[in-house]
Parts: sequence; structure tokens; C-alpha cells
Amino acid sequence: MMLLDLEQFKSHWATTFPGINTHNSYFIIAVSGGVDSIVLAALMQQIGAKCSIAHANFQLRGDESNRDESFVQTFATKMGMPFLTKRFDTLAFAEQYKMGIQQAAREIRYAWFETLIKDMGNQANLNIVLLTAHHADDQVETVLMQFFRGTGLHGLTGIPAMRTHQQNPLATDHIDLIRPLLPFSKANIKDFAKLNGLAFVEDSSNLKNDYTRNLIRNQLIPQMETIYPNVNQQILDTISRLKEAEDIVDATVTAFWKKHIRFPKGIPTIDLSTWNQLKGNATYLWGLVQAYGFKATQLKEIHKIAGAAKGAYITSATHRLIKWDNEIQIVSNQEDKIYETISKDQGVLDTLFGKFQLEWIDNMEALKLDTSANMAFLDADQLSWPLLNRSWVATDYFYPLGLRKKKKLNHFLGSLKLSPAIKEMTTVLCSDSKIAWVVGQRIDERFKITPDTKRVLKITFLSKS
Repeated sequence: MMLLDLEQFKSHWATTFPGINTHNSYFIIAVSGGVDSIVLAALMQQIGAKCSIAHANFQLRGDESNRDESFVQTFATKMGMPFLTKRFDTLAFAEQYKMGIQQAAREIRYAWFETLIKDMGNQANLNIVLLTAHHADDQVETVLMQFFRGTGLHGLTGIPAMRTHQQNPLATDHIDLIRPLLPFSKANIKDFAKLNGLAFVEDSSNLKNDYTRNLIRNQLIPQMETIYPNVNQQILDTISRLKEAEDIVDATVTAFWKKHIRFPKGIPTIDLSTWNQLKGNATYLWGLVQAYGFKATQLKEIHKIAGAAKGAYITSATHRLIKWDNEIQIVSNQEDKIYETISKDQGVLDTLFGKFQLEWIDNMEALKLDTSANMAFLDADQLSWPLLNRSWVATDYFYPLGLRKKKKLNHFLGSLKLSPAIKEMTTVLCSDSKIAWVVGQRIDERFKITPDTKRVLKITFLSKS
């Protein structure tokens, strides 16, 4: 572990966060009043960065919580940094959302931090970065907790030094966060505080073993040190090697899916033969499905879907993994509802799922019909403008070309044996309240070309694929 002084801190910052200029960014420092966050704030002042101090009062320790808030406010004034604070009823939040106190506190504070960052960014048009004071001892404790809970390779690489919302699009927050003290030990941080005359407060709950992290910190690691005196450094060295291994694994898995995943009509699709080659390999499956909101606990069921009946699916918060014929499809749960008008003089219309091209034909003798599914030839005089392209709904009906009676659109699409994904993406082109074309499938009998037709509207739909 590194010794902590101003020069080491600057050197570490330059190496680890080269894209974050301390003079062109604005920082919000999460400060509890403990030695770690106090030292971080002092270091940021020493390097001349512009910062605000944010203190969350969770009101979990009575007078001690209020003491901490008062202490941090006084410290912020002394440092010449704006002080931001908010009090939370953490117990009520935890009860309301059925979660543990630690998780509730985390959810609350990061939601607040996100609000602060958004408000500041809007006001000053600055790059706002959140700083937290996680250190090397936190890193060791986190990896041990992950190991005992059960985890994959990523869980054993610990806390990242930097996390941006672009790196983690599925995160519930949109925060750019860095942890500048991560390579420094708690002992190093305390030594820096002592040398620089920095006062801090102690959180009495840290001495209690009510939480798993405290139990690991206060009992497990001291016992392990009696057997392996340098255990923290050995674990940190292992984390470093595992990060290198993870980079290699990620590159291999990414290359595999880049080769084997297809996107017909924009739908992520994997051939069943490719899926079966994996034989349930959790690393490859996780490399695919984590980006679609699935959880590691679902991996066994995800593997089994290959042997399920046609149409079977597994759901995440954002997507469905569907078995369809000899494919696995990944479909968004978001209802991408289409509702857009087409004017008479419009030649081209770009939509979510493709592009419409309109062509008027007046010379009936030169008309050459094309039976391609992506083309519709309609009697122009039967159309009312503007036309409407929209998503179909369960109550829709139309008169399919060749039939003289109406049919429910849901039943018509079902008879085509379309996959659920393609069925959901289907739109209808309407004239007033009538469906003129089930796009890419069939026109309505009422708009077909007849011997009396004098003008034709040819519509070509170019699907995204």
C-alpha cells in the first residue's frame, strides 16, 4: 500500500484519473466527519480544486448524528467550501421499501447526490464529479464480503477507482464517481490526519458488530492477521491480478458475442446451436445477459430456456429472453408505441422500426405491381389525409386482401406464426379510422386497386435489420 502525502496523492490522481482535470471540474465531496472523508477534503483543498462538502444526516444515532452534522459544517466553513446537508428518516425509508438499514442509507444518499449534481450542472454548466473516501481497508472488506456471499470474477475485483454512468448504463443513478483514496490504508490516512493536525469524529456504530462489514473489520481480519500478518496487502495484490484476468475474460466473451449475435429487425438474436455450445457456461451467459438487466441468480434458468417450449421466456426488469423456433431472442419490455402522421406531400418518413417511401403513379397502363411484402399499392382516391402510422392494438380489425369479411388483427397476426418480438413491432397504416395496410404483411381489401382506380399510391417500407 502507498504512503499518503500530498505528492503521492497528486501522482496517484494523474495516473488513475488522467481525464479529470482538477482545475476544470467541480467536485462534491461526501463527508461524514470521519477521518477518511476529512483527509480527502483536506487533500482536495491542498491541490487547489473547487469543491463543495455534502453531508447526509441519516438520523440513526440520535445526538451523535447531529453532532456529526455540526462538526462537518464547522469544518466546511474552516476550509472555505460550500456546505450542503440534508436530514433523512432512514428507518422509515427502510421500512417502507423493505430493505436493510445500510442499503436504505446508500439508496438515500446517492439519490440526493444525483440531485445535487444535476442541479449544480444545470446552473453552472460544469463537469460535476462526486468524491467518496473509500480506502484500501474498505477494498479488502468488500472483497471478503463478496467472496462469502458467493460471486463471480468481477465481484472479486472489488471497488473500482472510478465509475461513470456511461460505464454502467443499468445503474439506478447517473453519477460520475471517483475514489481517490482507494490505494491508501486506514493507517496511512490516520497518519496524514495527525501530521496535518486534522480533527475528526468517530462513529460509535463502527465499534459494534451489528453489520457484516463491522464483523469482518473488527473480528475476522484481526484473527486472520495472527496467521497471515500481511493479509490485507496479500488480498490487495490478488485483487490486482484478478483485475488483469477479468480484462482478458471480458475481451474473450465480448469477441464471442460479437461474432455470434445477430440483429434481424434490430432484435438481438442467438442461434440455438450457438447457445447449446456454451453448455451453461455462466461466464459467457453472464457476459451477454447482464447488459439486459438479468441477475446472476437467473443464470441456471436462462441456460435451461434452450430446452423449453416455443414461446417460453424469462423476464428481467427491462427485457425478456424468448425461446422461438431455433433461436433465442432478447426483447425489450418497453412498449415502443408508434404514432406518427404522414402528409400527402411527404416522400419519405423515418420511423423507429424503418423507413416509408411514397411514390405516386398516375399512368395506370404503365403500372407494374410487385407482390413483395414490404410494398403496398393503394387506390389513392380512397385515402384520407394525413395517413397515420401507429402501433396495433388488441381491438384493431381490418378486411385482409382477398377476404370479404373483417378479421381481428390479433388473430390475423397470430395466424402468421410471427415471433412475439416481430408481432410487437408490427404497425398499421391508417386512413381515418380504417386500416389501409398492416405494414409488411397485407393491405386492406377496401383500398385495393380496381379497374376504376385512376391513381395509385405505392408505399415501400424498408425495415431496419
